[in-house]
Amino acid sequence: MLTTPLTKRNEFLVLVSILVITFFVYLNHFDNPFFFDDTHTISNNESIKSLDNWTEFFTNADTFSSLPANRSYRPIITLMNAIDYAIAGGIKSNVFHYHIFFWYLTLIVLVFILVKHIYKKSFDKFQWIGVIALFATAWFALHTANAETINYICARSDSFSTLCVVASLLLYIHPVGKKWHLYLLTMIIGIWTKQTGVIFFPILLVYIILFEEYTIIDEFKTKTKEKILNILKKIAPTAIVGTSIFLFNQFYLTPKSTVSTNYFVTKFEYISTQCYVIVHYLGNFVLPIRLSADPDIAIIKPWYDIRILFGVLVISGMIFLMIKTALKQKLRPISFGIAWFFIALLPTTLNPLFQTANDHRMFFPFIGLFIAIPWVIILLIDQYKLLQKRNNYYSSAIIILPLLLLTAHAYGTIQRNKVWNSKESLWLDVVQKSPKNARGLMNYGLNHMEKGNYDAAIEYFNRAYKLQPNYCLIHINLGIVYSGKKNYVKAEQYFKSALAFNITSPDPEYFYARYLVSQNKYTAAENYLKKALVKSPNHSQSIQLLNSISEKIISPEQEIKILLEKVKNDPTSENYINLSLKYYKKGAYKSVISTCKELLNIDPNNVAAYNNICSAYNQMKQWKLGAEACKKALEINPDFQLAKNNLKWATDNIN
Repeated sequence: MLTTPLTKRNEFLVLVSILVITFFVYLNHFDNPFFFDDTHTISNNESIKSLDNWTEFFTNADTFSSLPANRSYRPIITLMNAIDYAIAGGIKSNVFHYHIFFWYLTLIVLVFILVKHIYKKSFDKFQWIGVIALFATAWFALHTANAETINYICARSDSFSTLCVVASLLLYIHPVGKKWHLYLLTMIIGIWTKQTGVIFFPILLVYIILFEEYTIIDEFKTKTKEKILNILKKIAPTAIVGTSIFLFNQFYLTPKSTVSTNYFVTKFEYISTQCYVIVHYLGNFVLPIRLSADPDIAIIKPWYDIRILFGVLVISGMIFLMIKTALKQKLRPISFGIAWFFIALLPTTLNPLFQTANDHRMFFPFIGLFIAIPWVIILLIDQYKLLQKRNNYYSSAIIILPLLLLTAHAYGTIQRNKVWNSKESLWLDVVQKSPKNARGLMNYGLNHMEKGNYDAAIEYFNRAYKLQPNYCLIHINLGIVYSGKKNYVKAEQYFKSALAFNITSPDPEYFYARYLVSQNKYTAAENYLKKALVKSPNHSQSIQLLNSISEKIISPEQEIKILLEKVKNDPTSENYINLSLKYYKKGAYKSVISTCKELLNIDPNNVAAYNNICSAYNQMKQWKLGAEACKKALEINPDFQLAKNNLKWATDNIN
């Protein structure tokens, strides 16, 4: 052999070296800002700003997010966010990153222990187990695709729930953990972190079949019933507890306002598209050069599209390999790794989500590939005896190539950290790699808008609008940008079209209120902010804006007093009409009539005055007087639609 196997002490030193190298590779990511769902789970979420009522995180899913549609039951994540907020003394992303990275390093250690155990269970006499387990661990630690999860703060649910699954499996493997069912505790924490934690149940089932009750595979025809009963006894606690907790969380603790399923696509269309998405993920495992923070993979139609058919072929081949390798003990890590990959993908493959693909979803499934592929490599090396001294060329290549692979991934991770370093760099990367993603185009337009490049912003917003015309946030941002250009007519148009979507998010009301504040319309802004807080009581931006304008909000009586003073000092038609509208809103219909009659003494042909008199009489159910006033308005302007509507209202009631 080329060298002697590593001692346990050397294994420990190499593992520590992997952790140190990983820290330095991620050193440029700790100051990266919040993105995506970080806004509603952290930045705008009042619930995490105090730990006084932390127990409420476990009883009220509303605390998870300021957006009603996004309120998943994930109390562990809410608690972590609240702890980080308390430590940082505010919204400081670096503290969140340090906490996430600590658990990532912990997961790296657990992955090494698990991988080494799996390999030993299959081929205990093989002396290179420690070396290949360390390579698998280093590959996992430095793999560029993982940067998508580690940089995205809200994706701590993916990384920490994965840690809980690995920890649960290791506790099950350990005699003490198995005896006292400690693995159930980490499984429950995993489910409370993200619903995918329940996937520990099928993963454990596969482990039991392949590495504990493997005689059911080797000798299927003998004592089959007894073997199945043994498997069921072993898996029963996990199956019962895991399924019960998951269902209770999903159907009792998750609010009805939460929208986790995309009903705009059929299940068949979504699942068939996932065949291609899985190939996309595998491509990112092999060569992660097209990673995108927001991929633009859409539903693929028809089902016989070449991309779907190719995906079916790849999946079928992997499943065949999984079954084939399960038949031999020496090859079972390959079978287990492939099974892990597909099982971990089930939640995002079977339940139609609004995003067809997302690169941070690869984190959990890839653990399986980091188990399977290094084992394939070392078995091939051993089979062809490439590490024998006489094969110096091969021996050198076997050392150099893995080092080059790890170096390439380390470099790629550093570059992805740089991409996540700012909104501009991230969304530019998304626009370049996912040009059909409306959200990416819109967010890159926001960068231009923040710099005052309004025309460039409008260009990107309009490109996004063409791809997704019913995307509420595009309408909001068009309203903001036209307000910046002082085109208030268009700004109002887009803000009101955003409000018309009537979505569960408070954003349309909040941003329109912010616009109204800029127009000094504080009372109207107050009304919309209150509507926003009805939708989302924890929406911190609405709370802050409402507090900031509280002293500027005047009562209807004060508004009328101000307008009376205006009319006295400047008796214009506009001031009279505004005063009459305030009276109308207050329900003082007689004052509406008297005010408009005063205006008619100054401006006898003012159609708005006649129309307002008509509306006031109609409200008082004096239909004939109302009809008379509207007829006069229409004599002056036959095309005045409001007067036509009010006249119809009056004549219908007269008839």
